[in-house]
Amino acid sequence: MSIDRRRFLKRGMAGLAATGLTATGCAPLGRTQPSGLPAGDRFRHGVASGDPLSDRVILWTRVTPSTEEAGQPVRTRWAIALDKDFDQVVSRGERDARPDRDYTVKVDADGLRPATDYYYRFEIAGTPSPIGRTRTLPTGSASHVRLAFASCANYPAGYFNGYANMAERDDIDVVLHLGDYLYEYPNGEYGDGTELGRIPAPDRETVALDDYRARHATYKTDADLQAAHARHPWITIWDDHESANNSHNTGAQNHSPKTEGDWSIRKLAAIRAYSEWMPIRDLPTGLFRTFRFGNLLDLVMLDTRLHARDAVGGRKVEVANDPERTLLGHDQTSWLLATLDESKRAGSTWRVVGQQVIVSPFSSNDFDFNPDAWDGYRANRAQVLNHVDENAIENVVFLAGDVHSSWAFEVPSADDARASASAIEFVTPAISSPPIGRNPKVLELIDATAKFTPHLRYSNVIDQGYAILDLTQERARVEYIYTEPADRTRSASGTVGAVLECAAGTHDIDLVSKDESARRSDPRVSAG
Repeated sequence: MSIDRRRFLKRGMAGLAATGLTATGCAPLGRTQPSGLPAGDRFRHGVASGDPLSDRVILWTRVTPSTEEAGQPVRTRWAIALDKDFDQVVSRGERDARPDRDYTVKVDADGLRPATDYYYRFEIAGTPSPIGRTRTLPTGSASHVRLAFASCANYPAGYFNGYANMAERDDIDVVLHLGDYLYEYPNGEYGDGTELGRIPAPDRETVALDDYRARHATYKTDADLQAAHARHPWITIWDDHESANNSHNTGAQNHSPKTEGDWSIRKLAAIRAYSEWMPIRDLPTGLFRTFRFGNLLDLVMLDTRLHARDAVGGRKVEVANDPERTLLGHDQTSWLLATLDESKRAGSTWRVVGQQVIVSPFSSNDFDFNPDAWDGYRANRAQVLNHVDENAIENVVFLAGDVHSSWAFEVPSADDARASASAIEFVTPAISSPPIGRNPKVLELIDATAKFTPHLRYSNVIDQGYAILDLTQERARVEYIYTEPADRTRSASGTVGAVLECAAGTHDIDLVSKDESARRSDPRVSAG
């Protein structure tokens, strides 16, 4: 009975369903109709903002060149304002959409006020883009932050209902995307979008730069994804499928050098396309970075995938315990520990670590674990958790995605799950990738882990959606937002399936509310 990530994802765990609390908000900005954008639109991939700081934010769009413009730069104007009518423009400029950047445009708009809503747009020769809304981060005393976090959006597997729901909310400060923003497979290999009209381009596995660019372009034609990007600033990190399944620094499970060439070339192509098509600030050190929300929160984003990860070592405990194996790399690990120290010195209340894979131990015995998660890199995990313990760094919250299911853990300070907790962890469900609980065998597999996971406080392996981390100086709260099944219905509706809380200064997660009617639930779901 092996828990490897590939089998987990393909076999599908069940859900506490909605509490009846409705997740709603006001009408979105820049929303396109589900039927898609007009073929002649110059901005058919929408607009986006990301990597907000207290005084600046990245603005993004992609220009569709005309036949006459093909191969030539296209002069694009941009503006950012305090109002959606653009009567109070605070900054404007021009930027060329260049063919060597696949006609994508990124602007680091600076000189902005902290904790302020802004509106932005682009324009080409009098043709405007949709209007986007963004928000800068607070400085000084901050009392409340709400972060949506999501992962695993598979275009051919179903509709992006979680994004549709985000786009209709006005109570989200930032969206965190924790990876698998897209998938590299051809249609039919992992999700068949034929009946839904969701066949990704190119209809083959993405290997070369043009493949990855075309796949990003396909995803960003989705109206619900466009609306969520236009509504909120995003902070993103890749997982494996933005390059290839179970990727690491020197290869991937889904990469064959004999038929697909040098992994380093493919990896760099995936990274380049991601940099072009995502609203991220290009950094010389890589994609791991920090964001400060006043004195309330330091958000730390990690790259557990491409920066320096050693290859997955299989389900051998001696390999998983190898002190030389690393998930983060020595440089990123040192940076993370120093960042946590600095956060404590600065007096920030919460330290939230956004990354891709489950941190907490999760297995039914020493030989039955997911080697692609932190369980496969135990020395690196111990290095981080020991540092947290030895330096009394409180209020550490890990966020993860990857496994198409919802989880909440009190993270043990050692591989022994009976050890006292050092941190807490919340795992978001998939936007549209198949939930792991659809296969009954997975439920049996999870049942077998129960006595080995006393630190598990909640799980739902049936529902799709996303989660919201709500932080105050006194507590961390997570609301799991569950949507209609992505492979059946296109819908912006969402319900709060469970609410969990942890008081500041503790590692104790309490299940505040759940749906007693157990919509789409399974009796074996864990609920504390």
